[in-house]
Amino acid sequence: MKRPNAGRVGHLPSRRKLSIYVASAGVWITGCIWLLFHYFVKIEDEFGFETPHPGEHYSLIAHALFAFAAIWFFGVLWPGHVKKSWKANIRRWSGGFIFGFTMWLSVTGYLLYYIGSDFWRSTTSLAHWISGVAALVPFVWHLVTRSASRKDAEQV
Repeated sequence: MKRPNAGRVGHLPSRRKLSIYVASAGVWITGCIWLLFHYFVKIEDEFGFETPHPGEHYSLIAHALFAFAAIWFFGVLWPGHVKKSWKANIRRWSGGFIFGFTMWLSVTGYLLYYIGSDFWRSTTSLAHWISGVAALVPFVWHLVTRSASRKDAEQV
């Protein structure tokens, strides 16, 4: 028996879609948790100095794990979802923004791991987390919008 939406361009099977949503939500939520720990939750050591909360380190580890999964899923999506939908002119704007955010966050995340200068690391960190928080907007936009070509096809 054929699935009802299996023939649609760019359609994702339910399990793959759920996996992508889990990876995407995981990377976004763990990034936000890291922000909270990094900027708002500090502890004092036995000498009275402010030190990072241990949760900051663990949230960063979880963030890297989810980011790795998200990048892997992006590669999985490329041939069957991204390329085919782009050629069919389906959700190009929102998909293009997601592609741009994914590339930007991948590059800045890589730089955060390897950059040595304190100035460039803090600048890159700021650019990374502001973009990461903002990435929710094109992701939700992509989920809720319907392309004009699909609307027209359904009206016929």
